[in-house]
Amino acid sequence: QHDLHGGRVFVEMIEIEQQTRQDREERALGQAQVTKELIRNLAHEIKNPLGGIRGAAQLLELEIDQAELGEYTQVIIHEADRLQVLVDRLLAPHRKAQVVAELNIHEVLERIRSLVLAEYPRGLVIERDYDTSIPEFRGDREQLIQAVLNIVHNATQALADPIERGVARIVLRTRIARQETIGKQRYRLALELHIEDNGPGVPESIRDQIFYPLVSGREGGSGLGLTLAQTFVQQHLGTIECDSVAGRTVFKILIPLH
Repeated sequence: QHDLHGGRVFVEMIEIEQQTRQDREERALGQAQVTKELIRNLAHEIKNPLGGIRGAAQLLELEIDQAELGEYTQVIIHEADRLQVLVDRLLAPHRKAQVVAELNIHEVLERIRSLVLAEYPRGLVIERDYDTSIPEFRGDREQLIQAVLNIVHNATQALADPIERGVARIVLRTRIARQETIGKQRYRLALELHIEDNGPGVPESIRDQIFYPLVSGREGGSGLGLTLAQTFVQQHLGTIECDSVAGRTVFKILIPLH
């Protein structure tokens, strides 16, 4: 009787946990949809006057004889170009069609690892913890490279001090998750990818908003990297979550293996 009762409690706990996660995923999906529309509208609103500002600054530059005043027009042109790049990045995920083909997640991760280690040849270790039994699946290789690369770049920026001291560590971990519910869909198999770092952790003040656009934990950050990562993962019917404490931050990506 006791075992039966204990078993029932355990099953109920699992069901509550699944429901909580499903609610969280639905909220994230709803938020991402609103964010997507907001970004698209905002980017279009900015794009049109931006071209006018840049064009006017160029015409003004032709009319100005004094070199020091010419510097001001250069500032306007430079800043207009910077904003143009930002707008293009905001619109990019919604413009480009997915290029879907069979891909190997470890080939994707090795590409990212080589890119990042070329950028940080000293002070940073990127460990692999791969489950090599994970099958190939259909997806957009470039989108997944960009999604994971954005997360890893975020980690390297947070690891600036540990890199300086030669103690920075990032772990790329893959596992097969079985009988996973993603959104409202049940999948027999899913890829579970962890990107873990030993940095200071995500500031508590932004922990709940890190996937929102223009939210950044560092000075001068665009706050777009994680938003784009979330968009690309969701385009693969997946989810992305972050668990962070001082000394350990883990981004967990789940993608169905069809």
